[in-house]
Amino acid sequence: MRLDDLDAVQDTLARVAETGAHDGERVDAVDAVVFAADESYVVLARWSDEPGPTSDYTGQQVYYRSLQHPSGTTHDRLTIRDYVWRWDTDWFWCSRAFGAQDPRVRRLWPRRWLRSSVYWRLVALDRRFAVADRLERRAGRPPRERVVQDVEVEVGRTADFLRWFLAEVPVEPVWLCPLRLRESSDAPGADRPWPLYPLRPGRTYVNIGFWSTVPATPGDPGACNRAVEQAVGRMGGHKSLYSEAFYDEATFAALYGGDHAHRLKTRFDPGSRFPTLYDKAVRRR
Repeated sequence: MRLDDLDAVQDTLARVAETGAHDGERVDAVDAVVFAADESYVVLARWSDEPGPTSDYTGQQVYYRSLQHPSGTTHDRLTIRDYVWRWDTDWFWCSRAFGAQDPRVRRLWPRRWLRSSVYWRLVALDRRFAVADRLERRAGRPPRERVVQDVEVEVGRTADFLRWFLAEVPVEPVWLCPLRLRESSDAPGADRPWPLYPLRPGRTYVNIGFWSTVPATPGDPGACNRAVEQAVGRMGGHKSLYSEAFYDEATFAALYGGDHAHRLKTRFDPGSRFPTLYDKAVRRR
């Protein structure tokens, strides 16, 4: 379903996450892709045993490109297996960094290698040998900063964050996935059942994923990633910790269960043989 307004995207995700329905139809799964401030697609899925032809995005066709259309709503049918793995062939859209979306390259690329695990190995090799940075220098361009993050904001701040991001960070498209914790009990601590991660029951959050590179700022490594962290913080959000993090220790402790993490560390690693969560996530030790 194409939407040309970020507030409409936000409202649709909030309503579907809350009700599990859209226009009177059951919705079993939902996500969205933002290509620009005036071009987004909310994808609503319904499980069905109705017969009919199914699409195949494990070969020459690129799934995320199939979402784009001029206006209104279009329909597609996939098997459950292909729906679950629909993003993997092109690692969402990251395969384009390796030229794998060029039809000439794609025809020669072995089908068994069109998958995220292969691209991840290529990224690991690039990080080890700095191939991309060497190519950029040879072309007279500055090195690139990796901006690979998943952040979460409450659904009511989704449009605000996207407007900031699209204006400040030259990365597109962006993936959106609403999420809610399972309902909790009235037991102590139930308002934050995951003490090390700031999600609360009864609220809808939106995971916003963006995975690319931007021109590095000379003399200021990590500038773009820090700007993202600051924007997320201003909007009351947080980020997953698989990517680079730049928080100071006090901010990190406030966001990621500092007291609870300290108690766990004291109990299970009293001799401090292993690094702290901050050491691993921010200091990368």
